[in-house]
Amino acid sequence: MYHIISSNINNNNNNNNNKSNKQNDNKNDKTKFNSKILVIVLIGIIFHAVFTLSIFDIYFRSPLVHGMTPHPINLPAPAKRLILFVADGLRADKFFEIDENTGKSRSPFLRNIIENKGTWGISHTRVPTETRPGHVALIAGFYEDVSAVTKGWKANPVEFDHLFNETNYSFGYGSPDVLPMFSEGVAHMQSESYPEEAEDFASDASKLDTWVFDKVQQLLLNASNDQELNRKLRSDKVSIFLHLLGLDTNGHAYRPNSKEYFDNIALVDRGIEKIVNLIQDFYGNDGKTAFVFTADHGMSNRGSHGDGERANTETPLVVWGSGVRGPLSSDLQMERIASLRGKAKEMLPVNVETPTNWKLSSLFRSDVSQADIAPLMTSLLGVPSPLNSVGVLPTEILSEDTPQYTTAALRANTLQIWEMYKIKSSSKQQSTLIFFSPFTKLSDADKMFERIEQHISLSQWEDAQILCHQMIDLCLMGLNYFQTYDRPFLMTVITMGYFGWIITLSLYVLNNYTSIGIENCNQQKLATQIKRFKTLSNYLIFIETIALVGFLLATDAPLLYYLYCVFLVLFWAKTIPSNIVPLYIFVCDSFSQVSSTRGHFINTNNSANLSIIKNFIILSVSAISVMELLVVSYFHRGVLSLLYQILGVVSVFFFYNRSGKTSTLLKSLWLISCLLMSIFPSLPIDYGSDTKLVCFGGILISILGVLTSLFKFSGGNSKQQQQQQQQQQQQQQQQQSLSQQKLQKSKKNQIINSILIISILLSSFIVYTTDSSLEKKIGLPFVNQLLSWILLVSGILILAIYRGKGFYDHWTFLCLSLSIPFLLLSISYEVLFFGNLILNLTLWMYFELKVDNDHTIPKLVSITPNSEPSTSLSFSKSASKSNLMNITQHDIRRAIFYIFFCYVGFFGVGNIASISSFEISSTYRFTTIFRPFLMGALLLVKIFIPLLLVAISFSLLNNNLNVPRPGSFLIVIALTDIMSINFFFLVKDTGSWLEIGVSISHYAISNAFIILQLLLFAVSALLVPTTLKYINNNNSNNTIKSK
Repeated sequence: MYHIISSNINNNNNNNNNKSNKQNDNKNDKTKFNSKILVIVLIGIIFHAVFTLSIFDIYFRSPLVHGMTPHPINLPAPAKRLILFVADGLRADKFFEIDENTGKSRSPFLRNIIENKGTWGISHTRVPTETRPGHVALIAGFYEDVSAVTKGWKANPVEFDHLFNETNYSFGYGSPDVLPMFSEGVAHMQSESYPEEAEDFASDASKLDTWVFDKVQQLLLNASNDQELNRKLRSDKVSIFLHLLGLDTNGHAYRPNSKEYFDNIALVDRGIEKIVNLIQDFYGNDGKTAFVFTADHGMSNRGSHGDGERANTETPLVVWGSGVRGPLSSDLQMERIASLRGKAKEMLPVNVETPTNWKLSSLFRSDVSQADIAPLMTSLLGVPSPLNSVGVLPTEILSEDTPQYTTAALRANTLQIWEMYKIKSSSKQQSTLIFFSPFTKLSDADKMFERIEQHISLSQWEDAQILCHQMIDLCLMGLNYFQTYDRPFLMTVITMGYFGWIITLSLYVLNNYTSIGIENCNQQKLATQIKRFKTLSNYLIFIETIALVGFLLATDAPLLYYLYCVFLVLFWAKTIPSNIVPLYIFVCDSFSQVSSTRGHFINTNNSANLSIIKNFIILSVSAISVMELLVVSYFHRGVLSLLYQILGVVSVFFFYNRSGKTSTLLKSLWLISCLLMSIFPSLPIDYGSDTKLVCFGGILISILGVLTSLFKFSGGNSKQQQQQQQQQQQQQQQQQSLSQQKLQKSKKNQIINSILIISILLSSFIVYTTDSSLEKKIGLPFVNQLLSWILLVSGILILAIYRGKGFYDHWTFLCLSLSIPFLLLSISYEVLFFGNLILNLTLWMYFELKVDNDHTIPKLVSITPNSEPSTSLSFSKSASKSNLMNITQHDIRRAIFYIFFCYVGFFGVGNIASISSFEISSTYRFTTIFRPFLMGALLLVKIFIPLLLVAISFSLLNNNLNVPRPGSFLIVIALTDIMSINFFFLVKDTGSWLEIGVSISHYAISNAFIILQLLLFAVSALLVPTTLKYINNNNSNNTIKSK
């Protein structure tokens, strides 16, 4: 990765006058250059993958600690058994609201419970709003670290305590994705799941819930013939868990506003009524059963979840039975819930007023954090809270008739959280050998516990509960304090790491692709400075390594901390000192005579250098400004539309106004395409499915493909291209066989394009027939599924096999090939977006090639060998090493355009706040069985295709303008990392879960985007041969020529 090597400098200096040797060295340098780029790509991927994980160490470290002692309640429990109903994917508003058509509740049985028997409220979940972390919070009482959702649903990445561990006997029925999380390793828990194939999005998923209800009914029936089972069911501390997946599956397939979703709510209500009646009959209405009904997460209008959207984070909670208070009037409502108990006492902007269409405003509403449900259930059963639970017992839900038991349960909850705090504090103190800073607010904790015990002994239940809540709040603050104890150190390391990476890339580009580089430095100065900076680098490596490793060892830091510091040392102690020498010499030479010649004429060399520095600063400020605008676009998608409109207008009148004799028609078409592209980011993200738009888009792309068979671009060429054209014409006159071969290739190209166009039309037909079949609930036709997979695989494989005969033909072939899988993965207007993106990129490449022919436009940084630097900054491109041009201001402008196009390609048809907006219904032409990793892979293909198309157009441009593609991509990566630094500081771990979820999504997307760029660079390099050139067959000024 390091370009500056003393031996190479000495070698260049000794052979400076040997032209033949220098040419050979240039060829060798090109080989080494390629290997260095591969090293940079590899380091970039590892760097961003590791630093993406940093936010979990900084903001979302795993809360699990071990070694705590359980704290029982030591009083008779109000309930002998607890029945837990979890309706996976149930939104609070769809459950509580009154149906507009019938004027009645969709769940009459549970509605009756709310109004006459139990208590109700909203359970506020935490991101990621997924099945696994939601169930962990409900049953174990702690918020699993966000990264655990990527480790799978079935297997626990770490062992943790939960409700079922504490019971005497537990029974569970439901999804194979959920039950194994809690049943494996628990000998006294009996569970049963339906097969994975039953989770079919093409069929009515409510049958999954019916299966669960039937299994519980069969359990109670079997107890009449099985004495051992009967004994277990009639024991104390028994729990039955019913996981109801139908709503989640139907919500994904049909959306939460669909009839199927509403019908599933009614089915769940009837099933719960049936189970409650069976339970009461089985136990003879002994009044010792508690019931809890809730959900793990909600669902957005798009039929997706995962982010912090309110529709995903608000779920219903209904509790009734033994130990639970009955309904109260809202006149007794405590201050409206604006803050919920939980980690760091987060402030949530919940609806302070119950929506009018719920018709529940007259009733007392008890909102809780999702983790609070775990201590609620353990308190009803009289078992210790899960050891890692951060939930706080919602005392207002428990019966008012047993204040002593409520106080004892809250005291046990307090002791359990205090125990966790003590372990956390002790662990951090032991691992921090020096400069340990304790949490001072709990220095008098023993006195607080003495006061709690005193109030309990005097039967002052309310005063004891108030103190318990205060103690819990302090303990949670202390846990958060030690959870974030290393945050200042880590944030400094990560920030310096990002800046080090950006500076390293910038120096590499300056050294290899500009006049500031090594080839133009005074070799004697360079050799002298190299030795000095090499010594400095060695000192820095030694000092930084000793300091950082010593600190990490003293604090018993995890392995990832060492990786963060490795990159810090690599960039700041090795790559930056090794590559900064040419820039240092350039700046010193530029300002060496400024002070002495102030007020006098400055020589030409210094004047030119100062002009280069001034232009470089202006361009850098402009680039950073555009990146900051793209950061704003993450929060306001309309910014992308505004930028596209500005791009269309400004480019026509400023950038492309000197692009030769370009027809007004093409300029107008470019402006119209930019205005059309600006529409898509403004469209609603909850547009839903529209098969007709997909098919219509497929037809339009087919028409564009047909038009390419009739017309192809033509225009003025650069001098180098004209020379190549003349050489080709001479060769055509001398060799007639070459013309015949080209004719054969042209026919072959037409045949392949025709096959691709037919495949696009076939894909449109498959989309229409498949969606019709799914809408009729017939299922996914096997023939359609087989054809979809064949078209997807063949459309991708052909990219690696075939190459077009020329620039334009190859671009057309790539566009048609990529359209096939994208169409099969589309559900609404994405295909229209993709077709317009093809047109927009085609015109962009055409105009950029035309602009390149105008030699009057000044270049930013370039050189003319063996001559004095020009003060006008207009230099010859032919002077570059290895026949590659140097980076110019227009190349940087194209890189900025490319970044913008990439973001439009990624977010133009989706929610910019979250990747969850890319719905899994896009995969239904390939599979309707719930397979998260396969579906995720298909969604990644869909996301990747527009980005690949933009990358290919950028590679084609760089290839034909003789701009080194690696250098331009490194500029892209460096600029994009500016946004990563912004989002790193915008990540939140407090506030609403919407804000937290959005901040995590932004940072993750920004880093993933950079990793994608590194992969796109490699893929586009394979798909675009370096020999592929945009060459005209005539010298006419016509822009389009009929074949």
